[in-house]
Amino acid sequence: MGHWRGLCPSTDLFHPNFFILVLFCVVWPAADAFKTPSPIDVVIDHSRVNWNSTASDVTFTVEFHDFESDWTPIETCRETRFTSCDLTLEESDSCIRHRVTARRNGVKSEPVEACSRDGHACSPNFTLTAAPESLRVNLKRNHNLHYEHADILKYRIYFWKKGEQLKNHRVTLSTELIGGLEVGETYCVMVQFALHWKPYGPSSCMQCETIPSSSGSIQTQIIVICFVVLSTVLLVVFAYVRLFKFKKIKEILQPPYTIPPTFKEELPGHNYPFVAVGLSEEHYDVVSDLTPNQPRGV
Repeated sequence: MGHWRGLCPSTDLFHPNFFILVLFCVVWPAADAFKTPSPIDVVIDHSRVNWNSTASDVTFTVEFHDFESDWTPIETCRETRFTSCDLTLEESDSCIRHRVTARRNGVKSEPVEACSRDGHACSPNFTLTAAPESLRVNLKRNHNLHYEHADILKYRIYFWKKGEQLKNHRVTLSTELIGGLEVGETYCVMVQFALHWKPYGPSSCMQCETIPSSSGSIQTQIIVICFVVLSTVLLVVFAYVRLFKFKKIKEILQPPYTIPPTFKEELPGHNYPFVAVGLSEEHYDVVSDLTPNQPRGV
């Protein structure tokens, strides 16, 4: 036995390690079963926070966080079974952040912060433009908060690949181009104001776009080139017809015309036909004979 232990020194540790591994595989799924699912679709408008839940027999607590203080429960929305919270009794400052936590059997879920979908007074508006290997986050600096804080107020852009938990972020003053993205993958973006580099107000809810391949860009370029060539050809043909063939085309398109019979009838009270009268005639002598002159000296 000692001989085998000498050849395999890890034999003494086999049984304890195996027992720990089996215990981990059994206990870990059981621990997941006791976890409380977090609320979903947590959205804020001007006076209410709404959310949904996939769990039953749970209560919810809504907390608020202003720029200076820490997260504080809202007494009217503490341990409630409703899926909404009225904010009309809160402070007048609209740039307060809110989050919702679920609780079941004494176990809390991860809190989920509320986002804005309908243009909250303290949430930035943005759009996404997808291009090959990049994603442009279009931001507009015409928000009311910009007039109050100027360039101290910035944008915090969160972006991540759909299905992943890791969120990268950038802080910028204007539209941002995110490059180096994988073609065919879907990326999601959330934008939040940052005041003195700290999150300020609720973020805008996430938007997602799929990164197109370069073939789509080539196809677009081909369409644009064909349109430009066709427009140039049509312009040249129009100029040629206008300059050189316009009179001929006008004659072809001109309808036939005839002199009305009434123009040929004699005027009443006159017995002479119409006579074309030209300009005054010139007086000249009639030449009847020509005599050539003889050259002198003959």
